[in-house]
Amino acid sequence: MEDSVWTPVAVRLFAFTVLPALLATLHVRRDTSAKGRLRTVEVYLIYLFVLGVAAGGISGFFGHVFTPDMVADSIDWPKGSPFQQEMGFANLALGVLGLIAAGRRDGFREATVIAVAIVGVGATFVHVIDMVQEGNLAPGNSIQNIGNLLKPALLIPILIVSRRSESNEVDDPSFDPWRRSVLGTAGIVTAVVGTGFGIGFSLELAVPSTLIAAVLAAGIVARSASTRRTAEVLSRHPLS
Repeated sequence: MEDSVWTPVAVRLFAFTVLPALLATLHVRRDTSAKGRLRTVEVYLIYLFVLGVAAGGISGFFGHVFTPDMVADSIDWPKGSPFQQEMGFANLALGVLGLIAAGRRDGFREATVIAVAIVGVGATFVHVIDMVQEGNLAPGNSIQNIGNLLKPALLIPILIVSRRSESNEVDDPSFDPWRRSVLGTAGIVTAVVGTGFGIGFSLELAVPSTLIAAVLAAGIVARSASTRRTAEVLSRHPLS
């Protein structure tokens, strides 16, 4: 059965806005080495930057550039506008920024969050005007605004907490290796979710394909976090 015009937009909102927070929560609950405020918020930032901003931006690029008519239908705007190409590259820029910001801990993160906030709030402003003036409640013009606003609403306070929590913990020799392991896990699950969403979108089976990918991603996070928990226990109580 062909997906309705609402389905791909709703699934994209779930995959690149809600799911990153859910996977980060699972990671923190399963990985005892992620305890402490600084490490906890670091997990959330990594997942939000990699799966939320990077993968979300890249998926937006592919949508606007390679399937522009489908995107136009979801917004109920005229097809064939070259502005979609420009919006596609704007999404790609956000995706690249998110990917880099995940691996950085300096001011690059603030710059990325500022870009995400300006684009998200600006796009929402334009869509709301269209809803009020034209009564356009198409999913790409209405529910997509949830993602536009929720990402900066999550990133801004979490980044603030991260900056306020920075302490001698970052000088701990185990901190950087731990961060790299979290980045690796987040990268793997992002590839899984992105592939699932892309395949489902192309086959008009966005819901089952993305849900399967989400379940696989949750399994990868749980297993990876549990492995680190076991390694931590063994490091503290080595076998004689």
